[in-house]
Amino acid sequence: MPQKTVIWCLLIVCITLLAFIRITHGYLCEIHIKNGNKEVAAVLAYASKR
Repeated sequence: MPQKTVIWCLLIVCITLLAFIRITHGYLCEIHIKNGNKEVAAVLAYASKR
């Protein structure tokens, strides 16, 4: 595959994942994945400077 096609495929996958997270969770700063009795959480911490 040419490099340009690979970049477009990665871009489409990233946009799809972001849209799915946005739809299912309502915000992009935190995501939880549960599997049986295990849970993985990823949290984005940020602070704006003024």
